[in-house]
Amino acid sequence: MGWSERFGQWGYPANTAYVVGVLEILGGFGVLIPRWRRAASLTLAVVMMGALCTHLIHAEFPRVIPPLVLGGVAFLMYWSHRRPA
Repeated sequence: MGWSERFGQWGYPANTAYVVGVLEILGGFGVLIPRWRRAASLTLAVVMMGALCTHLIHAEFPRVIPPLVLGGVAFLMYWSHRRPA
């Protein structure tokens, strides 16, 4: 099953998979650039929170672990990266 089909089963429009994919790729590149790290890690944390909620709502409990861990890491990166004074 492709991601567009999964997003459809969850009740999202099929094109949502592409939006989420683009956000994840841009967030992944963004955390490599110090100036964008904070915004990128917050974006990734929000995307993972959406994934976590989706899996919980649809009772897909084994799928909860990856977004929980990755979202937690993204949030810690956001929280620990202080802006220069």
